[in-house]
Amino acid sequence: MNSTGRLHTKKHISRIEHYKQALSLLSWDAKTSAPLNSQKQHATIQGTLSKELYLLQTDPTFAKELRHLQEQNLNQLQQKQVQHYWNIYQKLSAVPLEDYYQFSVLKASTHALWSQAREQNEFKLIEDNLQQLIHMHKRFAERNPHLAPYEQLLEEYEPDVSSETIDSLFQQIKDAILPLLTKIKRSSVTHDTSFLNKPFSIENQQKLGKHLLTAIGYNFKSGQIGTTTHPFSAGIHPQDARLAVRYDEHNVKLAAFMFLHEGGHSIYNQQISSDLLDTGLGAYTSMGLHESQSLFWERIIGKHEGFWRNHAHLFKELEPAIYGDISFETLYFALNEVTPSLIRLQADDLTYLLHIIIRYELERDLFADKLRVSDLPSAWNAKYEAYLGIKPETDRDGVLQDGHWYGGAFGYFPSYNLGFIYAAQLREAVIKDNPDFDEIISSQNLSLIADWQKQHIHQYGKLKTPREILTNLSIGRIDAQPLINYLKKKYEGLYKL
Repeated sequence: MNSTGRLHTKKHISRIEHYKQALSLLSWDAKTSAPLNSQKQHATIQGTLSKELYLLQTDPTFAKELRHLQEQNLNQLQQKQVQHYWNIYQKLSAVPLEDYYQFSVLKASTHALWSQAREQNEFKLIEDNLQQLIHMHKRFAERNPHLAPYEQLLEEYEPDVSSETIDSLFQQIKDAILPLLTKIKRSSVTHDTSFLNKPFSIENQQKLGKHLLTAIGYNFKSGQIGTTTHPFSAGIHPQDARLAVRYDEHNVKLAAFMFLHEGGHSIYNQQISSDLLDTGLGAYTSMGLHESQSLFWERIIGKHEGFWRNHAHLFKELEPAIYGDISFETLYFALNEVTPSLIRLQADDLTYLLHIIIRYELERDLFADKLRVSDLPSAWNAKYEAYLGIKPETDRDGVLQDGHWYGGAFGYFPSYNLGFIYAAQLREAVIKDNPDFDEIISSQNLSLIADWQKQHIHQYGKLKTPREILTNLSIGRIDAQPLINYLKKKYEGLYKL
């Protein structure tokens, strides 16, 4: 292909990426600040833009150019870029335009309806929409009869990790975590941690959050903080990586760790090389790797004793009447306390893994036709009672607590545990390069950690696959044992087992 043809392809790709960025901005607005009465029109607008994006990505001339480029002598970036868009073309061209449009509108409208159903504590309000989303996913999966529908959804979020691999990893985690939880329950180590539920003003939670984000290296000139029902990050492009959190005046712990979690996502987005902007490769390589970065900052760094040695003073300064007499030892224990809870976002390191396993098993059964949508609330409650010994009394605290399914994101949930597994493996890789890892955290020199992440992971965007990143760090395959070892050592120490 001559230079004119390549220039046309480059411009076409830029248009595709700009539509994606516009849709991300619209989604951000819909989830953070859009008026309630705008939701229907918002969904229609998202559908219209999604239709235009579909047309750009399935354009016959563009497909022809991609085929020609596959025969050319290309550099690594160009090869990855062509393959990326060719994969998208093959997937989308098998889906009729009108179906794609209807699905886009359905996802947007269902997610908006979820907020109302959650507020009204009524699953039945959204049951039909959820059934439609699952039905459309299954219809789209018919394009590939060689791969089960749920396997195709998993592939969207974490390539090369099948349900068979996930089943094995999650069973390994259950076999280790459930006995550890039993030992902790019998431990005599305890502190009065009720102070965490005392009023901590929203204004002061925002100050705490900004301080924590600054500490881990979030660039406010390339970001923004919003308020939402369900915390999320929006990587619109590397120069615009936003995050939104939820506040509860009686649960400062929730906001603190959500700032660290979504901040970890956003730092990944901000540290992608600017050379990849508008190439299609300027985004995270997989959801599992993305979650590994957020969980690394939230749970590996953010629950480290050395980290809070440097930041515990904030609690005393912001709310002295409550925290003035709280010892560091008690605060640190409270921030790491293991207590089964109904809400995933409030879960400790150990029970968090079980929250995700529950969601994985439910959505796997939905797509295997082993579970009806109408039975989802009762199935949810039964699994919570079986795994955590507690049972939700409301849909809001049960099946409606997360927005993922109601935005069509089936197959996403396993990425959280895969991310935690990756995070523990990456922790070992960081320590190999930086044996003074604990001292680095205690010294507040966290830029060394962020720089390491940028050098080995972030800068590459989609230019490297998760497998290539792990291989280059001499990690090899995904392995749950480093996570199990890390958690057992930490919590056996904390509870003096």
